[in-house]
Amino acid sequence: MPGVSRAAEIKVMVVDDHEVVRRGLIGMLEAAREIKIVAQAASASEAIRKAKELKPDVVLLDIRLPGQSGLDACRSLHAQAPDSRVLILTTYDEEEYLFEALKGGAWGYLLKTASYAELVEAITNVAAGKRLISHSMMDKLVTRFAALALENARLEAGFSQDELDILRLLAEGVTNKEIARRLHWSEVSIKRKLQAIFDKLGVQDRTRAVVEAMRQGLI
Repeated sequence: MPGVSRAAEIKVMVVDDHEVVRRGLIGMLEAAREIKIVAQAASASEAIRKAKELKPDVVLLDIRLPGQSGLDACRSLHAQAPDSRVLILTTYDEEEYLFEALKGGAWGYLLKTASYAELVEAITNVAAGKRLISHSMMDKLVTRFAALALENARLEAGFSQDELDILRLLAEGVTNKEIARRLHWSEVSIKRKLQAIFDKLGVQDRTRAVVEAMRQGLI
């Protein structure tokens, strides 16, 4: 970044067990005037030791490491080197890894498909105290939180899974007989459950039940 002084440089440590990848990242990042590589590590234990000693601003951390995983290392770094902000750089695009990284104290989660410009920007933002998540991972995060919000709405409304299944079938316009067949209940049981659903929703018929269920985010 033009005009950035040496004092303003972001101190970065690169942690990856593959030497070729590690050296490649270092070579790329050394071209950025706002970044100064202060250390590199091939394992979690080495990364934690060097972070405590050198206090880098940002630790660029892979998830897959020998012995202790990058996610475990993230938690340890968060606890033992709190001034160093962890930016996960990985090939794993599963939301489970993302959630574990965020819970472990990571400030950012970036995929290795990111461009040079995206990587530098991510490091700069994390160093400035801004959270960062890869765009593709953000979509997954939003989808997961939407599903959790829907599940919470269902739980708070006090509906059983059977009742929610019936509501979904009502929305499809399925008859009581077909609902009973699909859910393996008798028609008498379905009618009884429908009445319980109507009572909970404060409605009197199937159509209003569907409308109210959709309004409440139950289906």
